[in-house]
Amino acid sequence: MWNKIILLVVICLFGINQKAPNHIKVEQMDISWEINKDIIEFTATAPDDGWIAIGINSEDNIIGANLYMINVTKNGVLAEDFYVVSAGNPKPVEELGSKSRIINFSGEEINGKTKVKFSIPTNNADDYHFNLKEGEKTWLVCAYSMEDEFDHHSRMRKHVKVIL
Repeated sequence: MWNKIILLVVICLFGINQKAPNHIKVEQMDISWEINKDIIEFTATAPDDGWIAIGINSEDNIIGANLYMINVTKNGVLAEDFYVVSAGNPKPVEELGSKSRIINFSGEEINGKTKVKFSIPTNNADDYHFNLKEGEKTWLVCAYSMEDEFDHHSRMRKHVKVIL
């Protein structure tokens, strides 16, 4: 009986409807995300001091992915919203007639590691972005580089199927 009372107290104190952020580890890269109403916020860390990228695609492919790339340099933090037209050919969505969906972003480098955060709306319907719904399966393209220039090749890239 006491176990049931304690469980009820814990549920009341912490709230049964509170959502914990989702988290995955892809090799040495940590990625978490949280959906709050119509915004999804990603946080990613990588073991190098170059760019970090999170891509979203409906299939296990870099082609057709919406790719968010962020770097941290001595001049500040830069974030770009790309669409991967073909292998090795990401284009800024602005060049394709769309606009960046990145709402806000930040980043830091500490002891040779990079940590970035960025938010995007979940309703992104156009030819270069995906609508995202909590509980839905999607593919994340997880990548990082040793260099800050976005045209530099990744040191690690993996595609991971997740449930948002």
